Amino acid sequence: MERSLEMDKILIMKRIFIALALLAGAMLSASAQSFTYKWERVPMDTTWMKEGTSKVEEIIAKYQPGIEALMEIVGYSSEEMAKGNPESGLSNLAADALLYSAKPLLKEGDKAFSLTNFGGIRSELPQGAIRVYDIFSVFPFDNALVIVEMPGYRVREIMKNFAKRGRFEALGGVEIEVKDGRLTKCYIGGEKLNDKKMYKLVTIDFLLDGGDSLNLRKGAGEIVYSDIFVRDGVVKYIKDKSDAGYIFNNKPDGRVVIKK
Repeated sequence: MERSLEMDKILIMKRIFIALALLAGAMLSASAQSFTYKWERVPMDTTWMKEGTSKVEEIIAKYQPGIEALMEIVGYSSEEMAKGNPESGLSNLAADALLYSAKPLLKEGDKAFSLTNFGGIRSELPQGAIRVYDIFSVFPFDNALVIVEMPGYRVREIMKNFAKRGRFEALGGVEIEVKDGRLTKCYIGGEKLNDKKMYKLVTIDFLLDGGDSLNLRKGAGEIVYSDIFVRDGVVKYIKDKSDAGYIFNNKPDGRVVIKK
């Protein structure tokens, strides 16, 4: 069921109130003073949006600019999008957005691919309108884009390790085939992987710093850091694709194929 704008606003306000309540509770716990207080059960529904609720209107007014920005529709999906191994529409979107964001930082002729972890994809994108708020919910961490120069033999080691364990991470710019735990095909940027060639891995600082035990610094050459957060890159990617008329879906495209 496609959500309404009103439902989304109520959901965000709920989270704001919960955060404020938790903060207040923490402050009270940290204080040595004793307090008496009165509480009552209040339904968090559309009645909170009615005129005359001055306290609520006061809070809404304070956060309204931020809420309006979060409510911006940047694209549409024909179905709910969820992560899935070895690939899915959502995980592919995340990896492709990394590559798209890195374009200004790459040189002509660079053979680049992207890698981000499934653990950083924390929710689903809804069917229908995709809002900035949805993207921030899926990618809540302050992970920044980095570009790592990497020799082909290291790329092969990483892919062979994925194949052996039978579980990949989100990948972009690749064509991978695995059979019986063995890497049988690996193309980067449309070309067969060459162990002696240098490639550009577009990833996130969390993984570069040892997250998920990927050891991406091993054998690395030049490392280019950026101030581009993953979620911001995803917002721009979805917006630009949608402006060109694209409707997102959760179907895999065959970039990673595991054969029995």
